[in-house]
Amino acid sequence: MYFPSGIVTGLAISLLCKTSAAAPIEAAVGKRSAGVPNMAGAPVVFGAGTYPRANKLSDGTIIGVYTAFEGGNTVVRTVLSGPDGESWAAQGEVTSAPTNANDLDNPYVLQLTGSSRILCAFRNHSKDPSTGAYTFFRITVAYSDDNGKSWTFLSTPASDPGPVNGNWEPFLRNAGDGLQIYYSRENSAADQDTLMRTSSDGGKTWSASKTISGDGITSRDGMTGVATIGGKVIAVFESESSGLFSIMSITSNDDGNSWGNRATVYSPDSSNTSAGAPQIVNVGGALGVSFMTNEDAQDAVPSSSYTSNTAAKFVTSADGGSTWANKMTVGQVQSVWPGLLTLDDSNLLMMFDNGGAKAQKITLS
Repeated sequence: MYFPSGIVTGLAISLLCKTSAAAPIEAAVGKRSAGVPNMAGAPVVFGAGTYPRANKLSDGTIIGVYTAFEGGNTVVRTVLSGPDGESWAAQGEVTSAPTNANDLDNPYVLQLTGSSRILCAFRNHSKDPSTGAYTFFRITVAYSDDNGKSWTFLSTPASDPGPVNGNWEPFLRNAGDGLQIYYSRENSAADQDTLMRTSSDGGKTWSASKTISGDGITSRDGMTGVATIGGKVIAVFESESSGLFSIMSITSNDDGNSWGNRATVYSPDSSNTSAGAPQIVNVGGALGVSFMTNEDAQDAVPSSSYTSNTAAKFVTSADGGSTWANKMTVGQVQSVWPGLLTLDDSNLLMMFDNGGAKAQKITLS
C-alpha cells in the first residue's frame, strides 16, 4: 500500500503486543575453527529490483524484500523462499509511490520474537517533483500479520525536514529486552553518524536516538549491519573521513546499550578506491562480512564513489572480529548493495543486485 506523508504522520495505530525477550538466531550457533568460504552453485533470481535483504521466519521459511522501479513508481516488494533460499516467489507489496515525488528504498524485514508479526523498515522520503529536491526525510516501519502479503503503517522512528541531512538505511534487530533499529543520520555533507533507537512495544513507539558511531569525529559512518557472537554484539559500517570509504566495526558487551572498540574490517587493496555498504552475520561461530568495492578499477585519482566499477565481496573472521581474511568476490562488476543471511551453522546467503536482485549460497569450511 502507499504511505503518503499525510498518512505516514497521522495514521492511527492499533495496540501491538509486546515482544518476548530473546537473543537473535546468531547467538545459538557454535564455535567454528575456520571460516573459508566457497560458493555453492550459481546465484538465483531474488527479484526484479535492488537492495535485497532477507530474514528467517519462525516456520523455517525465509522472507525477502527489495526495491523495484515499475512504470514511474518505486515499489517495495516481498518474496518468500524455502529454508534453503534456492528459489523465490513473489509474496506482497509493502508500499508504492511515484518516483518523481518520493524516494523509497533501503528496506529491511524482521519477524518479531515470539510473534507471527513481520516488520519492514525503509526510507520514505518526500521530494519536490519539479526539482527533485528533498522536502522531508523519514524512516518508516510497516507491519504484516499475513506472512508478508499485506502491510500497514506502524510508526516513524525518525523524521526530519529537507532539503539536506537525511535519515537512511534502517536495520532491525531483536534484542534481549525488545526491538532495536539502527540507521544513518547526516549532520552535514562531510559528517554522518550511526544512530540507534529501542522499542518495548514491537515498534509502535521508540526511544530517543543514541549515537553509536561517529560521535566526536568528522566522518561519514553509515550502512550499518549488526550480529552477535560470544556474548557480544558487533556492528559493521562504512566510514569516510579522508576522501575514501573503508569498512569499520564497533562492539557492545551489553546488548547494544554502549559501544566501543572501533576497528578496521577492510580497506581496499588499491589506492584511490573505496569499500562500503557492509552487512554481517554469524555462521557457526565464524563472522562473515559482505561489502561492495571499486578496488579493482585502479582509479588514478581518489574516488569515494564506490558505485561504479563495483564488485560485491566477502571476508570472514574466525576470532570474533579481531582479524579478517579469506576475501572472495561473489558478485562480479557491476554488483551492488549486498546483504547477508545465515542459513545454518555452515551456510549463508549473500544477496546483491547485478542486473536485478540475486541470491548466492556460500558454504564455510
